[in-house]
Amino acid sequence: MRKGLFIICLLQFNFHLASAQKSEKTYRFHSINSLALVNGNNAVSAGLQSVNGFQKKNWFVGVGAGLDYYLYRTVPVFADVRYSFGKKKNKPFAFVDAGVNIEWVETGYNGRVIIWDGNSSSKYKGGLYSDIGFGYNIKMKNNALVISLSHSHKSLEETITSTDWRTNQTQTDFNEYKLNRILIKVGWQF
Repeated sequence: MRKGLFIICLLQFNFHLASAQKSEKTYRFHSINSLALVNGNNAVSAGLQSVNGFQKKNWFVGVGAGLDYYLYRTVPVFADVRYSFGKKKNKPFAFVDAGVNIEWVETGYNGRVIIWDGNSSSKYKGGLYSDIGFGYNIKMKNNALVISLSHSHKSLEETITSTDWRTNQTQTDFNEYKLNRILIKVGWQF
């Protein structure tokens, strides 16, 4: 009788342990690190991104940051939501990113260093960042190759202050950049 009770308790404990482990595995941490080719009206450039978050079933939610070199260098910081379609090993997905750009511009007026007037300066202010697209995960053991195509929007503001050396008058100009681009990203998910 004791042996039977012990076996029943042991089986019940194992069942409870197995169900607890199964529920723990429903949330999985992933890091997706990508290189991007950025193409728009003004230039072709590159970008880097790292998105980290948790996946449950077909949904992934995370936060990301990167370097965006399109026209002006910025650091996008954003929330990322993805949905994977199907139950196969390799599967397509759709995603939406939304956040802000933090300016990290190296040079002066319109990306050029102003030499002719030492009394000019540019100040930049970051704006909104968004990225919406679709892609494909190619599973490789515990990792995956991630390929995606998306439309991205990046905004940035520039205030240019210049002083005419002859009249000593100050002039302020304001530029607002609303940049729409196409991104092709290749990355690694682990």
